[in-house]
Amino acid sequence: MKGKISKLLMLGIALEVFVMILAFIESKGDKTLFFQASARLSGRVSLIFFLFYGIYATRHPSVEIGIPLSIKTQLVSDFAVIHIIHWFFLAVAVVLSDFELVPFRVAGGALAYLMIVLMPFIYQKKLLSNISLITLQNVYVFYVWLIFFMTYLSRVRGQTPTATGQMFAYGVLIVVTMSFFVWRIVKIIRERALTKA
Repeated sequence: MKGKISKLLMLGIALEVFVMILAFIESKGDKTLFFQASARLSGRVSLIFFLFYGIYATRHPSVEIGIPLSIKTQLVSDFAVIHIIHWFFLAVAVVLSDFELVPFRVAGGALAYLMIVLMPFIYQKKLLSNISLITLQNVYVFYVWLIFFMTYLSRVRGQTPTATGQMFAYGVLIVVTMSFFVWRIVKIIRERALTKA
C-alpha cells in the first residue's frame, strides 16, 4: 500500500478539480475572485476529509499497531494533502486581495497547519508512547475542529469582510461542525462510562 494514492485521496483530488471548475464559473475570469472561491470551496472539501478522519478516530481511539492505526494514518494523510491544496488557494487569495493578516489569527491557523502536516508522520513513525499519542490525537481533533468552527463563525458574525459565499452555507457548516463535536463528546463519555462499569 505504501507509495500508492488511496481511492479516497483520488476522490479528493477530483473534488478539488471540480472546485476549480466551479470557482472559474463563479469568478467569470477574475483571478482574485477565482482564488477566493477556490479557497472557500476547497475548505469545504477539507472539512469533509477532516470529518472522515475525526469520525474514524472517535470510533477507534486505539493507537496500537494494526488496522485501526493504519487506516487512521491513511485518513489523516489524505486530509493533510487536501488541506495543503486548500492552503495554496487561500495563500494566493490573500496575496491577490491585499488582505491584512491579523497576527493572533494567523498564529492559530499556522499551528493547525503545522499539526495537520506533522500528524501523519507521528502516526506512521509511532513517535510517541500510546498514552501520549492518544492525548495528541484528542488535542489534534479538538484543535483542528475549533479552527474550522471559528472560521465559519467569524463569517456569520461578519468579522471577515473579504469573505465570499452565502451566509446560509456558513450556517449549515456551523451546524455540521457542532453536530460532530457533540457526537464526539457523547461518544467519549459513553465509552468511558462503559470502561468504568
